[in-house]
Amino acid sequence: MSNPSPAPVAAGAPAPQRRSFLVGFAAGAIGAIVAVVPTIPSLAFLLHPLLKKKRSGGGDNQFVKVATLEAIPEDGSPRAFPVQMDVQDAWNKFPNRQVGSVFLSKDKAGNVKCFSCVCPHLGCTVNYEEKAKLFLCPCHASSFTLDGERKNQIPPRSMDPLEVHVEKDEVLVKYQSFRAGTSERKVVN
Repeated sequence: MSNPSPAPVAAGAPAPQRRSFLVGFAAGAIGAIVAVVPTIPSLAFLLHPLLKKKRSGGGDNQFVKVATLEAIPEDGSPRAFPVQMDVQDAWNKFPNRQVGSVFLSKDKAGNVKCFSCVCPHLGCTVNYEEKAKLFLCPCHASSFTLDGERKNQIPPRSMDPLEVHVEKDEVLVKYQSFRAGTSERKVVN
């Protein structure tokens, strides 16, 4: 038996090795494109919350409606009001959720004052005691005057005041949370 001879290669035709390299390169390039195209939108979806937060500078610093002027007692005693606003975590938005509460009061001139109901000591909810005319924290016997000043050395600072804006008959508050347990008033939201 004789060995079959290889087929003759025409003059000027590309070598079989070069053709297989080009086919392999084209297949690899097409495979890379097919892999990258769906990856880009997926990465954009996953990174969107981080990029959005970075662009907006973090938490919301907007004023939210808390009460009407008529709801605040005229005698200067504070009253607690819930703060409700839209809450958004990474991809989910929860409309109109209670995020905290504030004390609102009016001074003799009719100006509205606002304090966070969160004790600056360890974050417990402060109550107002009508008979004593004091804000009292039930957790560690912290107490505060009607101006929010601490009456003893348990809390590291006085109550946290919040910015108030009155438009027409509505009381708007710039609600913020502060770090508990420190003498420095530092916003954490």
